[in-house]
Amino acid sequence: MLIKDVKKSIIAAGFKDGDKMPSVRKMAKQLNLSVTTVHKVYRELAAEGQIKLIQGKGCFWGDAPKPTVVVVEDVYAGIEKQFQKDLESGYLNAFEQLPSSGDLAIRYRVSAYLVKKFLNQKVEQGILVRNGRKVFFSEERSIGSSNYILFVHRSDAQGRMIIESERESDVFRTVARIAAEQNLIVHYVGYHEKSDQIFNPDGTPLSIKNDSHCLGAFLSTWLVTDPQRFFAHFANFHSPISVWWEYAPDVVPMSVRNKKKWAFYNVAFGKEAGVIVGQYLKRKKIGPVHYISPYHESFWSKARLQGLQENVEVIPLVNNRFFSPFDLKDHTTKEGVNPQEFLTQMVEKLLEGATLDKFVCANDWVATTIIDCYKAKGKPVPYVVGFDDTVDSYRYVFDSFAFNVGTMVKEALYHILAPSIYAEQRRLMQAPLGRVVEKNS
Repeated sequence: MLIKDVKKSIIAAGFKDGDKMPSVRKMAKQLNLSVTTVHKVYRELAAEGQIKLIQGKGCFWGDAPKPTVVVVEDVYAGIEKQFQKDLESGYLNAFEQLPSSGDLAIRYRVSAYLVKKFLNQKVEQGILVRNGRKVFFSEERSIGSSNYILFVHRSDAQGRMIIESERESDVFRTVARIAAEQNLIVHYVGYHEKSDQIFNPDGTPLSIKNDSHCLGAFLSTWLVTDPQRFFAHFANFHSPISVWWEYAPDVVPMSVRNKKKWAFYNVAFGKEAGVIVGQYLKRKKIGPVHYISPYHESFWSKARLQGLQENVEVIPLVNNRFFSPFDLKDHTTKEGVNPQEFLTQMVEKLLEGATLDKFVCANDWVATTIIDCYKAKGKPVPYVVGFDDTVDSYRYVFDSFAFNVGTMVKEALYHILAPSIYAEQRRLMQAPLGRVVEKNS
């Protein structure tokens, strides 16, 4: 049955104002339809004002009866908030079994009875499914052997993907691992920005067209300077689109902002990373500190400083000349100078203003440079903490913030597989939170 036919059938059923309607699952069983179809119908009826959805109580025809237990509703709102927060942090995994009601009850500081009712409500809405005592997120779309996901990343003029950073490698490895675990096929294609062309792996041009076998696209904006032009290739793409967004959250192009099929994931470009590092330092009773950055023309460097300042006293040592390490490397390539020697000179100049021996560094490259500077002068190595948790943070042995790439990839892929069930619960911009990885404990 078409959605409009199902709606007509429900409207003709004779429900009266205030009548409680069957749950999504019961209605699906009565009409011999899928839960997903009925879920969509209920949402459309709610948007049209035909029915009212009351969290924790169900669906009502017309105007719902006034809630009588406000306290319970407040508790449910609190559980919902924690539930969404745990989705964002990666504690809840869209591809794995949820923790038990007892474990969630302890985590949310409510009774197991209330958690069970909350989870049952999600099951009725079609967001979760039960398998005995186990609870999982619902797989809204079936996956056949011919289905695939498109992953688009920057490339050279021949369509060969360019992977230069540890974070890029981490994303690729994670996509491949999760895809294998979930029996997903991924087609990796390249975007060459200078020619504004998308390429197949064999170097032939690829024109983005709607393909019934394509479940959706995962787009990387890593070092893409004009995302809007990149996104224009997908203007008429019907399937869900997840975006690895490497810019400030507030500069998402208006052409794709708040569109249901688009979901954005940002692991590195908010102040949250700085907040977490600041909290870590506060717990360790480390402070005040210097924040040292040669890339302070960038939004992300300023945001990390802002986050730090919420939890610890910070004396900035910054230079506004560059936007990123890649910007610095481009400059040194054009000038024909060694990028490490150039960065060392910049860092030494910034260190002239240092009055402390504790540093939070804009990235791990700055951290290793500071350590090398102190060693070269025969001085004791200061305390440093970096961002990125690269191999060098283990080689040099210093604490560093690890961005939550794993959760970003899982959420981005799940948005493609369950666009209405999962993504509609989320904000425009998802920012999975990372953690400081200790090396000195």
